[in-house]
Amino acid sequence: MVARAGLKGVRFHDLRHAFASLMLLRGAKPKVISEALGHASIAFTMDTYSHIISGMQGDMMELLDEVLSSGKNGVSQKNNANLTLIVGITASVN
Repeated sequence: MVARAGLKGVRFHDLRHAFASLMLLRGAKPKVISEALGHASIAFTMDTYSHIISGMQGDMMELLDEVLSSGKNGVSQKNNANLTLIVGITASVN
């Protein structure tokens, strides 16, 4: 399959890894990715691709800041926490 696509030096395993990495970055659910790859458990998938997830933590915190600062669900803007990822630890700053 790889040879037919003209991808010299690319192993089939590399395509699987690229698929899983790109799907995680696009927000696909890890359970769905795990099933697509045929992994026995989602834990294996998460252990294998945890380096992708760790890079997404900052994005997650930015999204949470947006939701909290928008005053949704009756929470006023002045009472919302500004959440920032600091060396892997979440801190609340008012």
